[in-house]
Amino acid sequence: MELTGNPFVDVGLGIAASKVGRQSIQLLCRDDLQNTVGTLHRTIARLKDFKILAPFWVNNPFMGKNLGQKPRFEAFLNGLETGLLPTRPGHCQVCGRSPVISQEVDRCWFPLAAGRDSDPCTLPELKGKVLCADCLSAVIILPLGCPFCSDGPYFVHVSEPDLQVQAASEGVATLDAALAANAGDGIKHNTALRGRLALLDIASGSILWDHSQPGHVEHIPQSGATMISFSNRGNAACFNQLHLPAQALEFFGTIAEAGLRSVFLAWAQEIQRFAEAANRKSLVDELCGEVEERRSLGPLLFALVRARKAGRLRKEECKVLEIYEDVALRKKERFDALQRIANKIRQMPGGYSGSFIKQLGNLGSKSTLLDLLKDFHRRESTGLKITSSELRAIIDGPANETTSLLYLLCVADDEDENE
Repeated sequence: MELTGNPFVDVGLGIAASKVGRQSIQLLCRDDLQNTVGTLHRTIARLKDFKILAPFWVNNPFMGKNLGQKPRFEAFLNGLETGLLPTRPGHCQVCGRSPVISQEVDRCWFPLAAGRDSDPCTLPELKGKVLCADCLSAVIILPLGCPFCSDGPYFVHVSEPDLQVQAASEGVATLDAALAANAGDGIKHNTALRGRLALLDIASGSILWDHSQPGHVEHIPQSGATMISFSNRGNAACFNQLHLPAQALEFFGTIAEAGLRSVFLAWAQEIQRFAEAANRKSLVDELCGEVEERRSLGPLLFALVRARKAGRLRKEECKVLEIYEDVALRKKERFDALQRIANKIRQMPGGYSGSFIKQLGNLGSKSTLLDLLKDFHRRESTGLKITSSELRAIIDGPANETTSLLYLLCVADDEDENE
């Protein structure tokens, strides 16, 4: 088997490989898929009791609805399991192979498939999907390996066949443990966040990127990973997607190993509260966008810190910000230069330091920052001396990033504070 590029199919293939003990999707064969469909068939009653199936399937008799159609659905599942499902000439809309199964597949078996506003992984307004038996089998077994969050099932999609198995194994193991303990709550992630922010929360705490924990992937996928949560219930598609570049995954692993993961989660929660209080819903998605596109978190944290009563950046927050600039953005040199400038500003005598920081918090452009530095630099009594390399760190970066980062470092707690 090979990866197809369709996240629902690829993750299903990874789940099948994990269930049968294959180390890579490339080692997966059709018999393995059919055996995993059989495992699903035998487990359907328990999955239904755990209320797992509804987000995957709609109007499917195995969920307890339309029971008069159950013999037809039973025969369909038996056909996939035995490899005897009728086929016809045609090409699969996912993998391109031929033949395809005789009937088009809708949301009864393929989450989000068909419908005007459904299925973000194919063309809109299709009545159903034309699939080969292998791709359909992969999608049908998704309930065997997807954990849940507030928005429904979620999974991690990567573009390497061995890592996709490793990424799917976490969900498979979680569900297997829940089934063994007869505890449906064991498949749910306890994040209180919603949408893409929930996916960011889950990703930041996943063992997949934490090399200090068992169950991590053997290496960070070079093309990063995409997290998707979805629900097949109702009339409209519920679909959240978050693409995480490799550097972001490295960052998550680094803060987890440093015991600082809770700081990042606290930012997400604070952003959600701040967005609601300020009626700025776009801020909820902004943190996700900064991480996805590898932009500095400085401007966003600047807004949070300015809204705090104390107006301070805590010591552990400064450490996470430093790790983010270094690992996620590869801009440690800029951070170090701004840190040196901030230290010089904080060490200015008398009221100069407070005056500078106050004016820094109200700047609107890079030129005004340079003017402010020149003004204090000219006054010998301030003792503020900026080197050419430090000045270059200010000039080279985007104005909003440079100014906000410098401000945050100026209002950061001292190293020995709170210890």
